[in-house]
Amino acid sequence: IFGDYDYNTYMDLISPVPYTKRNDSILLQRYGMNFAYGGTGVFDTFTGLPDMTQQIDEFELLINSGLYADHLDSSVALVSYAGNDCRVYRGTNGSLA
Repeated sequence: IFGDYDYNTYMDLISPVPYTKRNDSILLQRYGMNFAYGGTGVFDTFTGLPDMTQQIDEFELLINSGLYADHLDSSVALVSYAGNDCRVYRGTNGSLA
């Protein structure tokens, strides 16, 4: 198990442009897009950013919009979990309350 940066390095790939910066890097869009928010997790990591479920829901809405329909047949999705939930769990002495 490894994160997207490790995966890209291992596979000798160029990291995809963040979705929120897609208009700043038109030339890099051919390498894909990254829909993740740094510092987030499967559960609430107290960042105020969307958790993994919300991120997947946003991605699903974009796919269902048909905007990128021409590219879906040649696309691959990588879902990585980096452990921020464990950091929060340990940082709150084993309690998420």
